[in-house]
Amino acid sequence: MSYDIIYSKQFVKLRRTREVIPILLSGSNNCYEIGRGGRDGRRARDWNLMTYYNRKGKISEKPEIILKNLDAELRKYIRNRSGKNSTGDKAKPSDIRNRWGWYAAVVVGSGNCGSTSWNKWYGVFANGIKQALTIEELGKLGITLNFFASCTSPNGYPPSIPLKNEQDYFAELKKWREWKDNNQKGFYLTFGPSDDIVLKRLRASKHRTPAEKVSMEQDHYFVLTDGSSSLIKYTRRGYRYSYGKEGGKKFRTQKDAEKYRDQLLSKKRYKADTWKVERIDRPCTFLVAS
Repeated sequence: MSYDIIYSKQFVKLRRTREVIPILLSGSNNCYEIGRGGRDGRRARDWNLMTYYNRKGKISEKPEIILKNLDAELRKYIRNRSGKNSTGDKAKPSDIRNRWGWYAAVVVGSGNCGSTSWNKWYGVFANGIKQALTIEELGKLGITLNFFASCTSPNGYPPSIPLKNEQDYFAELKKWREWKDNNQKGFYLTFGPSDDIVLKRLRASKHRTPAEKVSMEQDHYFVLTDGSSSLIKYTRRGYRYSYGKEGGKKFRTQKDAEKYRDQLLSKKRYKADTWKVERIDRPCTFLVAS
């Protein structure tokens, strides 16, 4: 079975039109790069435009239109029930949602088609919209958006054009559309300098340096206790506790302890309602952000 694999995403934000250009790092499961010694390398991939959910002929699109068209496609699949499930019967709506990749022939990240749910697929676009960067912001990361000719080079025009800012984009878009209309040739957008370098730089930009912490001493702390013992932590099979109140999980403030207890209650953890916040008047050291 042939299917597409989505490795990553990076949408481009256009301030003038308040639209985004959806670009995905993707490739077919049947295509491989040339490896050493004539062997197959890894699966081929490239940064490609994903305009399926745009209005016809548009490279960029308003976020609300993309998400609206996504929802419309799901409703169409459910209404038509055109796909068959693994037993050969008509698919149920829940089966289409849970195993969207099997019907759409797509995998997001690792796994297989059946493990790609509708929510996972929808999240590619919803999160891509939220994390979209402008052409200028990409430039600061050393990433360039480029126009490329898909077949032959435009007559008397470079085969590719790097874009430094949004003004360049709209100016070049007009030229490339005219070339396409006159020659019935296509063009596309992609990132440079290379797939691996672009992905590495995008990931590095999202990495946050942990805040430095300093030791803070105080003459008291708080615990969660049932009256005789105190909570250490929850495990898969229950929880661990200290036989004395002093040896349980220590909280610097009463507010922190109450917040943690509320989380246990909301998750309906075993005997969560038995734990009460109590102050212990003993010295304790905490690490806090500087």
